[in-house]
Amino acid sequence: MTVGWRTLDVGEKALVYSHEGHARIEEGPKRLFLWRESYKPLRRVAATQTEYLVINYKDGKKEHRKGPCVEFVNPVVHIFIHKYSMEALDANEALIVYTYTISDKAGDNAGHSCKRRLEYGPTLFMPKPNEWLHHFVWHGTDPENKTRFIPKYNKFTKLRIIPDQFYYNADEIRTSDDALVRVKLMMFYELQNVERMLDSTTDPIADFINCLCADVVAYASKKTYLEFIEQAGELNDLQNFPRLVERCQEIGYGVSKVVFRGYHAHDKLQKMHDHAIARRTELKLSYEKEEQEQALVDSKLNAEVSRMKQEQKMQLNALEHKEEMEREQLTHKLTMEKEKHTQALLKQQQEHTARLRAKKMVDSQKLSHLGALHHLAVNLNKVLLAQSCRPKEVVQVVTENDSANVHLHYS
Repeated sequence: MTVGWRTLDVGEKALVYSHEGHARIEEGPKRLFLWRESYKPLRRVAATQTEYLVINYKDGKKEHRKGPCVEFVNPVVHIFIHKYSMEALDANEALIVYTYTISDKAGDNAGHSCKRRLEYGPTLFMPKPNEWLHHFVWHGTDPENKTRFIPKYNKFTKLRIIPDQFYYNADEIRTSDDALVRVKLMMFYELQNVERMLDSTTDPIADFINCLCADVVAYASKKTYLEFIEQAGELNDLQNFPRLVERCQEIGYGVSKVVFRGYHAHDKLQKMHDHAIARRTELKLSYEKEEQEQALVDSKLNAEVSRMKQEQKMQLNALEHKEEMEREQLTHKLTMEKEKHTQALLKQQQEHTARLRAKKMVDSQKLSHLGALHHLAVNLNKVLLAQSCRPKEVVQVVTENDSANVHLHYS
């Protein structure tokens, strides 16, 4: 028991027990005088926006409270209060959540059920008191060797649902002539069906590794060492990995590509092979050198022939151009002469037409004048004779009637 004053600041709480065993909560700011009472400050637990509180009550209840929030640990009511961070999920991550429920029926008829669901990001996830997360335990990449996998090394709860890849070396692969090689591979895969994966496998990476080894062993066992070296590029084709493709479909994964990154043989075998490669390379270089020299000679000859053809073509083009220019000049000259002759004919025709029109007008006026004189009873013969020029000789025949016949001889 304590006697005296106690001070509670702002935001603090304390549990005060009386001498009779009764308890009460005091909240600050406050100054308390204790008389035969026990004083116990309460521990303050606060959660931010990305955290939540797990509160266990003494009556068996359990509560998850999302932040921001504050709670004081009351030993009368609470067993404990713990603070946890919410699961932060990116856009390419998901959580597998299990929910356990009990029906409201009492006694032996009470129903129990457990359901599974997926939570996709981006989000902040807080599990409920009757929920828990699926924990994955897969083969993981050795930090010191990216091509080596350690069983049960990769432990996680966030499942990545984007395309991924890994490196793997298949060791001790034996060919048909008993040569041992190490095959280096790289696999690209993508999770397509999460539910099928959860129902079909507990470690898909282990399945991938086993299937890769099985397919490579089946491929190499049908070929000799030299055949394997010459045809190893076929390992880039998914058709040579039937077990891998089939198993991936069964567990909800899709394989987009398997890349062959090379091979490594035993040191003694590799030395022999390297010597053979060096000899083949030397012969190949000699062949290529001779081929390049012959190609250079052919190139020079082809260049000379091409240059001669080009010169001939240039000369032919020059002659054709000269002929074309002469043809154009002659055509232009003929066109100009034709145009000039056409203009002269047109001018002559216009002058002749003008003369005929003028003569026609003069004759028309003269005819009109003579017609007018005829209407006036004028002797037109005398008028026309008077208008004509004086003749050298004039012969006048006068008759008494119109029926007389006259016959003249003039020389």
